[in-house]
Amino acid sequence: MTRREYASLAGVHPDTVKRWARLGIGPRPRKIGPRLVRYNPTEVCKYLGIGESRECAS
Repeated sequence: MTRREYASLAGVHPDTVKRWARLGIGPRPRKIGPRLVRYNPTEVCKYLGIGESRECAS
């Protein structure tokens, strides 16, 4: 899941998600490459308390 997708689910700006990662809040981002960061959708949904919603099914 991209930072933008995570932010959309959380209802915040992508910069907020970036700041959360820096502060150790929420699920840890995974670096795929030098500039590519992704989040585990299961961890994001669990953290946000979304559970089995349509957005988290993918």
